[in-house]
Amino acid sequence: MYNYKARIQKRVSKLVKYGKFANKRIVLFGASVFSKDILTCLQEFGYSANAIVDNDSRKIGTYCLDMIVQKPEDVLIPFDDNIAILFYSVYFYREITVQLKRMGYKDRHHIFVMNLKTDDSLLIFAYMTVAKIRGWYWRKKITKGHSQNCKVFIAPYTGTGDIYLAGLFFNEYVRINNITDYVFAVISNACKKIADMFCIKNVVLIPHQISDDIISLEHATDKNLNIITLNDGWLNDPLQWLRGYKGLNFEKMFRYFVFGFDDSVPHELPPQKDYNKEINALFEKYSLIKGKTVVLSPYSNTLFDLPSDVLQIIVAYCKEHGFTVCTNCAGTEKPVENTIAVFFPLNQAIAFMEAAGYFIGVRSGLCDVISSAKCKKVVLYEKNGLFYKSSQYEYFSLARMGLCNDAVELEYSDNEHEKVIKQILKVFP
Repeated sequence: MYNYKARIQKRVSKLVKYGKFANKRIVLFGASVFSKDILTCLQEFGYSANAIVDNDSRKIGTYCLDMIVQKPEDVLIPFDDNIAILFYSVYFYREITVQLKRMGYKDRHHIFVMNLKTDDSLLIFAYMTVAKIRGWYWRKKITKGHSQNCKVFIAPYTGTGDIYLAGLFFNEYVRINNITDYVFAVISNACKKIADMFCIKNVVLIPHQISDDIISLEHATDKNLNIITLNDGWLNDPLQWLRGYKGLNFEKMFRYFVFGFDDSVPHELPPQKDYNKEINALFEKYSLIKGKTVVLSPYSNTLFDLPSDVLQIIVAYCKEHGFTVCTNCAGTEKPVENTIAVFFPLNQAIAFMEAAGYFIGVRSGLCDVISSAKCKKVVLYEKNGLFYKSSQYEYFSLARMGLCNDAVELEYSDNEHEKVIKQILKVFP
């Protein structure tokens, strides 16, 4: 399995190099996580998207990437020679390309498909062969010094929620199966910190591409290479289509299909350490009030965006009632207007939230990490957002997953601003 993010990055870089986006209005086709990754790559080169379109009538009028999703015809007709249309679609790129050509747009001039296509079969074969060789090399590399029976656990996604779910069961899995030697491979420093929270041993950081290569190697051979993929459904794995089917939520997918546990196995929360000194220093650094600080978390790896006007109403209310308000920011993320940008290590997230007192955020991996924190928590889900066989709320709800029962979990849609704001503000005394 090639790394689609690496493919998108390579394609965007090449198109920028050859000036394909110069003086063009960029339109993203498809309200999907792929469009979010395309936009992220565009932004690295100083470009942005002007519009996002989708053929799915259920998505029209909803927000995606801080833009309203529109019908293709409303944006692309009449024909505009100054438009560049970007999309990633494994299964429907032919249909989308034909649809756009009928509107007058030309392949490789206006239409840019980010993924490898079936027409590139020879290229795909060569790429996959090289990937498997690379996967074999890296598996040998990260298990060097370990026994021949060393298990290689691969956590292939950057989402901290995925690692947190794996951590809830991992140590019990190791004990039950008498695993004495293993390597736990992750693809980001944030994921490594989550693994460290659970006291998981032998954690190694590998490139995202390499994790794909090792998984691809395991899928392509009959040999027992002791490679275990820690995710609720890998790309092109039929298992992923069970997500949301008859109540199979995020937790149950990990419990049943990743670790093979029944409902009798309890979660094993990460041990909490004393971070009073560190938290006091952070609150002093950012001039935050203990017990009266609201932490906003508007960023996630999903599609849902809370409009800035809603956030501004919340910020204004909180400040008027004597709260300090901050935005959890990492990397290049920017704080919500009129709030303080703060950064705290993930292993201190629970302690930070308990000291702050209040959390309001869109559903993200951070919500999993702080689910056990003793504070007021408001978690927002896109009301019309679909996740395979269920809604986003049905699949990722903290209460349904058994992670906590004290969070206020709300589904949000753009035409319910006032209703949702009133529900959020009810958490304040």
